[in-house]
Amino acid sequence: MNKPKPRTWIFWLSVVAIILQLTPGTFSTYIYPDEIGVRRSVFGGIQDLDFTQGRRVSLPLLHRWYRLPRTLHYLEFSGINDLDLRTREQNVMHVDIAVIYKIMDGQAHLICREGMANSYMERIKSASTGFLREHLAQLSNTDIQNPDKRMRVAKEAIAPLNKRLRQYHVKVVPEGVVIRAITFDPPYEQRLQAKQYFAVQAELDVAEQKKSIGKQQTDTVSKSIDKDVAIEREAWNQRVELARRATETMIATVNADALKYDRKVRAEADAYYQRLVAEGERAMAEADATGQKLRAQALSTKAGRTYSAIIAVRRFQLGDIKLNSMDPLFLQKFGSMKAWRQFFLGE
Repeated sequence: MNKPKPRTWIFWLSVVAIILQLTPGTFSTYIYPDEIGVRRSVFGGIQDLDFTQGRRVSLPLLHRWYRLPRTLHYLEFSGINDLDLRTREQNVMHVDIAVIYKIMDGQAHLICREGMANSYMERIKSASTGFLREHLAQLSNTDIQNPDKRMRVAKEAIAPLNKRLRQYHVKVVPEGVVIRAITFDPPYEQRLQAKQYFAVQAELDVAEQKKSIGKQQTDTVSKSIDKDVAIEREAWNQRVELARRATETMIATVNADALKYDRKVRAEADAYYQRLVAEGERAMAEADATGQKLRAQALSTKAGRTYSAIIAVRRFQLGDIKLNSMDPLFLQKFGSMKAWRQFFLGE
């Protein structure tokens, strides 16, 4: 028997790979991001695994898939399907409420194994309805009108509701019970609204009274502040005026002292100047007198007389003189050196 050649095996493997690549949906299924996949096998039953997003092996005639939502579930009691119950005062109220829950991690396959893949939502609604009727019935007419108490009751409902829903493999998310509205039958609703209106009106009246009292107190404080400001302003004005007067007095004193000092210094300077001028004039007079004395002394000597004669000669000018040469006294009176010496030297 001839064995197939290696190239034949490679050829057929390539063909199978190409077929699988071109027809992925034939032997697989795709789980989308908002889904939880649960695979059921003909021979093994429900597989103990929750499949997340991705392409999963799915052989025809051997595997069957369940797709459960991964996102949040909203159970709403609103409109004509709102939740009707009685308060502790036996008044019928209609509650618009929402319960937000999701499938617990890793337990979607248990829902399918227990046969609840198509009915778990109805079971959850039934269990939640009964619990909420019991839990919300503890609210009184007064509690219903208080938002804080409504929120507290809604929050307190989460833990016990999760205990009831655990058998269905789901859980309520934090803050997952939301009371959106509460109404009563029309007659009682009108009375309740009228009561609330009067209560609000009473609170408004109290607020108006507090506002009036507050305004009076504000006016009183404002007037007191204005009075204190006026007193303080007057005190400051007085202090400023006193400081201004003291400053002006100080300035006047300084100016007077400066003027007195100026006059004193000027008077002393003038007196000193006059004294110096007088001393200078006296010194000049003394010098002049001394010069005159010394000159007179110098001129009184023989040399001084000679100097004076020289000066006189230099300044001497003869005018038109008519002399008679026939006069026998001509030479004696004018022509001799003795006559000139006597004329100029006084000898």
